[in-house]
Amino acid sequence: MYSRFWHKFLFDKGRVVTKEPFRKLINQGMIQGVIESLMMQKDKVNGVNRLVCATIAAEEEKKGIEFVKIPVYVDYVRDYGMPSSFMDAEGLDKFIAWRPEYQDAIFECPNGIYQKGIFTPRAGAEGGSHLVTVSEVGKMSKSKYNVINPDDVVEKYGADCFRMYEMFLGPIDVAKPWNTSGIDGVSRFLRKFWSLFFDPKKGFYLSEEAPSAEEQRVVHTCIKRVNEDIERFAFNTCVSAFMIATNELGRLKCNKRAALEPLVVLMAPFAPHLSEELWHLMGREGSIHANGAYPEHNEDYLKQDSVNYPIAINGKTRATIAFPADATQESLTKEVLDNPAVQKWLEGKPPKKVIVVPGRMINIVV
Repeated sequence: MYSRFWHKFLFDKGRVVTKEPFRKLINQGMIQGVIESLMMQKDKVNGVNRLVCATIAAEEEKKGIEFVKIPVYVDYVRDYGMPSSFMDAEGLDKFIAWRPEYQDAIFECPNGIYQKGIFTPRAGAEGGSHLVTVSEVGKMSKSKYNVINPDDVVEKYGADCFRMYEMFLGPIDVAKPWNTSGIDGVSRFLRKFWSLFFDPKKGFYLSEEAPSAEEQRVVHTCIKRVNEDIERFAFNTCVSAFMIATNELGRLKCNKRAALEPLVVLMAPFAPHLSEELWHLMGREGSIHANGAYPEHNEDYLKQDSVNYPIAINGKTRATIAFPADATQESLTKEVLDNPAVQKWLEGKPPKKVIVVPGRMINIVV
């Protein structure tokens, strides 16, 4: 909005030649929050409020007892945003301190009753106070007590992780629920990517050896995918591509500079701090954002010499056989039927049909 104001001001002053700054406007979808609520019986019990576990409320509502939802600060809830979210005695104490009108209230869960700081367990029950809350996706707002302070997330996970997780939540133009449990996966991915550059004994270490054909295929597949997805503003699938490439290179134990350096530059707009740090550790001068030429993929590296075909017989996979990538359906049919591993399962019976899905699988119907 403000960039448009400035652009129109500069247009009026004759400093720019276009009336509008952008050819297309993409409105970012709202980041939604999870609203956590306690269930309170509509009518008081013996003159005091009765707040119960969501599981108890669900059963009693079938009997005609009415309940209302009381939103609570998500900071008081354990497993926030998960189906198992609950409030323990510590969370209830914080809730009572915040809402003193409930200091005499009954808090009831299957394990027992918590009232005035004392938990009275039910006969035979194990565990303390455990009130399951109701979790609903809704607008993140102060009135719903579900606002997440980004400073707290950055403090715990770092700015790069927070940035990439917001992209990973989903398409940029749709509303997305915030779920703190998912950010751990992005954090693990960034640590895994960082570990590609370190040897347990040597510390930071990159080999100057040329990457293998498979390593090049992984890197250039990622480059192609990310560059195409950036053009579509599909940043969530860009993050997925980085994760896949990192896992594959980790499996290959790749530490080749020629393979990893392009990925660092590719990731710079997504994780600027981590990328900048790795750029300097690699001995490069200046900033990666000014001096790192954004990589382009090479189609030659994406070509595969062979393809592993799962071989199914009557719908059940019995073998996996590698065939040339450019093999025709006729040659695949002939070679698979002549293969000893397949002959064993055919038991001399002639096939009724051979279904070849190029590049995917072969199914033999006997």
